[in-house]
Amino acid sequence: MDSAAAPAPRTCDVWLVPVRRREAWTRLLTVPDREHLVGLDALAADVHLTSRAAQRLILSRYLGLAPEDVVVERTCDRCGDPQHGRPHVKGAGLDYSVSHTRAWVLVAVVGEGRVGANLDARPADGDVDDLAAAALTRAEHHAWRRLPARDRADSLLASWTRKEATTKLAGHGLAIPLRDLDVTGPRPSLVTADPSVRLPHPRPYLTHVPAPAGHSAALASTTHVDQVRHLRLPDVLPDVVAPRPLAGAAAQMPSW
Repeated sequence: MDSAAAPAPRTCDVWLVPVRRREAWTRLLTVPDREHLVGLDALAADVHLTSRAAQRLILSRYLGLAPEDVVVERTCDRCGDPQHGRPHVKGAGLDYSVSHTRAWVLVAVVGEGRVGANLDARPADGDVDDLAAAALTRAEHHAWRRLPARDRADSLLASWTRKEATTKLAGHGLAIPLRDLDVTGPRPSLVTADPSVRLPHPRPYLTHVPAPAGHSAALASTTHVDQVRHLRLPDVLPDVVAPRPLAGAAAQMPSW
């Protein structure tokens, strides 16, 4: 099988996959993946199926393997649990991160360093004040309150995605309280003296990623990302082929 090269240095490949039921993708799930589907409602099942199958389909294109042969490890660096750590493929010359909403799955792949990705949907207007209080540092919250009311939801969403991308890169998840993480600049910083909470050294770089309407997306990476390539994953189950950049992909997100 032909394989595609991992992204070049300072480049991130971003795959955005719409969530929907694809029965043919079910065969790409592992036994634990299938067991996890039991008891889920229809939407949650579609999200889980889309995410787990898309990861194997996308990784197969870089690794030169059949999707069924891609083994994704999810062991947590902090507690050793085999199911909730950063997903990765042992020995692969790449790193990746996955995020999803009810409508989309985003997979970001880099060939150098590590990456954390986050995609979130715009919060309901009634949730904005409580979310801001829970997620923003004191300085961020002060600046946010000075914005016109019409701009606050989008500003909060952009900050939220940058924070969660950073925590996913660090592998800490919610072990880093979002209110202790400042993302107003191009690189995040901590506003806590807690020695158990650390960011990768040197500090990560933050990159905005264009997203579908009503969403925001961001990357946190250990190396600076100069170029984001947006790639499309077909619904069919092909042999391993090279990823297909969309026309003008380096410059803008296409309309879905």
